Amino acid sequence: MKKFVAMLSLLALAGCATGDKGFSLNVIEDPLYLRAERKLEQDFVQIQRAVFQHQAACNPEVQFSRDELYPANARVTKPFRPGATNSSEMVVLSLARMTSGLTRARVYSYYATTNNQVQEMFDIVLNPEKCHTVD
Repeated sequence: MKKFVAMLSLLALAGCATGDKGFSLNVIEDPLYLRAERKLEQDFVQIQRAVFQHQAACNPEVQFSRDELYPANARVTKPFRPGATNSSEMVVLSLARMTSGLTRARVYSYYATTNNQVQEMFDIVLNPEKCHTVD
């Protein structure tokens, strides 16, 4: 019994030792962390091109990824602050292709964002050549 309790304790400690604070982008995409929502006319190909343009012109840390299980979903992620790597420190533009042909875009962040940070997430897609300064 003591060995069993010791093993459970070790497993619990190992779970606490993760560098990502247990967050995943799926956890951040929760109504609690929703900061803004818009409908976009761009499809995923146009959005991915815009992200590549923005990476080249402004910020190589911005990333586009498509959901492998649900091809109608994708994400654009940007560190909340330069160099951040934890999922909890990302600002996420969650994208969902709708049957109407529009793309639903929602900005999520674990930390409170400024209006400029929210606008920057939309500008990555809508005005990729526009570089924002750090707040």
